[in-house]
Amino acid sequence: RTATLALLPLLTLAPAAQAGPVLLSFSGSGNAVVFDAATGDGGWVGSVLQDPDRAVADPLELVSVVLFRFDVLTQLLSGQFTFTRAADLGATLFGQVTGSTSDGDVFANGGQLALDYTIEGGTGDFAGASGFGLSFLQIDPAGLPDNYGETGLLVLSVPEPGTLPLLAIALGGLLIAVRRRHGRGPALR
Repeated sequence: RTATLALLPLLTLAPAAQAGPVLLSFSGSGNAVVFDAATGDGGWVGSVLQDPDRAVADPLELVSVVLFRFDVLTQLLSGQFTFTRAADLGATLFGQVTGSTSDGDVFANGGQLALDYTIEGGTGDFAGASGFGLSFLQIDPAGLPDNYGETGLLVLSVPEPGTLPLLAIALGGLLIAVRRRHGRGPALR
């Protein structure tokens, strides 16, 4: 019994199991590409929808928010993004986005940006997420109702709770329940 109790703290140190990578092809759009040519700052807000797949009963629908800085001379974009689950605002993927274009003044005249997403973490169902994404963002400043469309692929992993830490918690709870049942609470000294 003493040896089992001594091993319980070691069980809680086991790493969480990592779920296999999930590949998500997606498309999205929005109507809020904003760019300030004087500062190079901008952003867009829209939706990201998991492409239909018969194997997925409830495809992901995410709200996309990207804040960026664009260098007109190099035609390079860098910034941060969040993808928040539309049905659960507590579940968010976040990270860095970089991109490039060869279409001249893409925000004024339209064109395409090639984007790279680096997933650095998440909250809620996406806690501890990591991965990357690639997409193409097609901008049409005069587009109605949406002035951009996006298609791409996300590859992400989200840690699952480790079974050994859960076992340790269960054994600890069982030990406390047995001690209370026999009338011997934890001794205080």
